Formats: sequence, C-alpha cells, structure tokens
Amino acid sequence: MQLRFDSNYYVTEESVNLIKSNNGTVIDPKTLKGRNGKELFAVGDFTCKVLEDLDIFPGVEVYDLKTQRGKSIYNSKEGSVRVKNPPGVVTGNLIKLIYTGIHSEKRFLIEVDGEEDLAVLPIIFYAPIHSLVVYGIPDVGMAQIEVNDLSKKLVEKIFEKMEVKME
Repeated sequence: MQLRFDSNYYVTEESVNLIKSNNGTVIDPKTLKGRNGKELFAVGDFTCKVLEDLDIFPGVEVYDLKTQRGKSIYNSKEGSVRVKNPPGVVTGNLIKLIYTGIHSEKRFLIEVDGEEDLAVLPIIFYAPIHSLVVYGIPDVGMAQIEVNDLSKKLVEKIFEKMEVKME
C-alpha cells in the first residue's frame, strides 16, 4: 500500500473501531530518557511538552497548540511547518510533511491548524522499525507504540478502512 499525498483520508466507523481497540501501552515518560532523534516520534501538545521538560527531543513532533480542554500548554516553535488538518481526517499535506520529517536529517516540527491526533497513523506507516511513537491519552497519560511489522500492518488496515477523497 502507498499513501497518497494528493488525497485525504477520512475516518469511518470501521477505522475508528480499529483505532480504539489497538491503543498503545501507557508509560512513564521518564523511561524514554536517552531516546532522541529518529528513533522517537511525538504527537500532541501534552506529550511534546512533557518530553521537552525531560530534555527529550523527538525527531518529529506534531502538535496543534491545544489540549483536550482547549488550553494551550505548548508554544509555537521557530522553524515549525504549519499545515491544516481538520478533525477526523488525515490530509495528504499532513502525510507529506510527516514523510518529509521522518526522512529529514534535522528535527522536524509540524504545527497543525485543526486536529493532530490521527498523525500517529502516517508516522507509524513511515517510521523505521524499532522506533517509538508516543502520544497522549486524555485523562490517562502518555502511551507508546513500538513500530514493528504488526503495528505497520494494523495501520495499513486502518487506512484501507478509511474513505479516500482526492484533494
């Protein structure tokens, strides 16, 4: 399967059910000490802020300057690339930026105008095997998904269940 940069992927009931039934493992963020760069990817303001406070700097960060409660706890960063991504959608532009960020030599920051939660999917799709994707779970804490063949196949299945529309 290949993700298209010229298409948007919309969640469906089937894709949402797959996502909800396959959450990652809840972790203590301190266990990530020593992991930086291209072996670690972060989604969400809470996650990015906690990691930054621990001097952990993922290779790609995706955030939208809002938390579940609408508060801003993470500030816009110089050098961030901005992209629009509505709730319930993974846009082709977001996919392209994630692909670019994962293949960049430098740390890559993506500021989303809209919703960033689904960015976990294209990150897993493109990230190297054995890397980690970390993200927040509201009212629970931080979770991680190890990128492996199983998680990549699951993400492929989720994308296949989504509705695809050309931009």
